[in-house]
Amino acid sequence: MGLQEYLETYLPSLIQKRLEEKPVPGMEGTEFTLQINIEGESSLAYGITIKDGREIAVAPGGLDNPMLSINLTEDFIHHIVDQVASFTGRDQYDAVSKAKGLLKFDITMPGDWTTPVALSFNGADSPHVTISGSSNVFSRIAGGELNGPQAFMQGQIKLDGDMAFVLSLANLMPG
Repeated sequence: MGLQEYLETYLPSLIQKRLEEKPVPGMEGTEFTLQINIEGESSLAYGITIKDGREIAVAPGGLDNPMLSINLTEDFIHHIVDQVASFTGRDQYDAVSKAKGLLKFDITMPGDWTTPVALSFNGADSPHVTISGSSNVFSRIAGGELNGPQAFMQGQIKLDGDMAFVLSLANLMPG
């Protein structure tokens, strides 16, 4: 799925489903507007409008005077794509195909809220391990500035659960 399809089709369907499942009361007569700008060699802009807290529309090319605007660089998008692509080697495939268990991350975001992320390997709920830490630390690990074991030894991340399981996932990281 390309970025354009994601922003024009997939993201709106996710938001629309969420709005249908959990409508926001008291939003009748409102219109929230958000613009996502991707800056770089091939700059893109997408405007997202949510009316009455129930309907979403995405407009390629952006909006006039959005309430909120998010600017991302094309380099950021390429970095994310490169990170995902780096997990497509044979070692990573073999590690994922053999793994069974649940890997959870509790990521503390700026403003002291936590977002959970869970990876279930081959439908198994156990063994399981939870890795906790700040978004800054996880970002540094993902960017290659800090390695996971070093972050653990320094107390920057915490592990709770089956240590043998987390060690079995070592081949997931590109080498």
